[in-house]
Amino acid sequence: MNKMLLAVAIAAAGLAVVPAAFAQSAANPTAQQGWYVAADAGYAALDKGPYDNGGIAGGVKGGYRFAINPETSLGVEVGYQYLGQVTAHGVPSNTSGTRSQLRGTTAGLDLRYNIAPSWYAELRGGAFYAQGQGLTDGVNPQQYLQFNRTKYYGGAGVGYNITTQWSVGLNYNYYEGTGRGVDLATNAYTVAAEYRF
Repeated sequence: MNKMLLAVAIAAAGLAVVPAAFAQSAANPTAQQGWYVAADAGYAALDKGPYDNGGIAGGVKGGYRFAINPETSLGVEVGYQYLGQVTAHGVPSNTSGTRSQLRGTTAGLDLRYNIAPSWYAELRGGAFYAQGQGLTDGVNPQQYLQFNRTKYYGGAGVGYNITTQWSVGLNYNYYEGTGRGVDLATNAYTVAAEYRF
């Protein structure tokens, strides 16, 4: 949670100190509006209880973006995120099911600010329907459980608009994946590609 708040604070501070030279005029709007789809891939890090490792992450999402001023747009989006599998360390060899798994659907908002015609920064967050399985969090984890819980996600990113339809970006997202004593809260670092219709 603290890492997510730090990332959001840094992104917000970066937006607040954008040089005036990059400010856009109303005559030349850069805010995007319309339907979009995106995919991302990268690394999901898990450092909770018996887990201290990471795995491959990836996801897809789509939504509609509304221009709220010449530089800023607000997207309403849904998606699916896979946050990898991590093997537990330091547990008895007879423990059944030592690999964690976290995935789920998302529904949230995406606030995008165009720093310059080609560069943007964004903040995102919303509901995360977490579907996970793993060992319970504790000094001596022995129980392997599955859970389904509605939690939250949030993050920040920066990117580059290659054309009016295509962009690429770097993102950090935090996914709160906990339930039934299993703590799989995950930090994801991904590269994303987006297509706008």
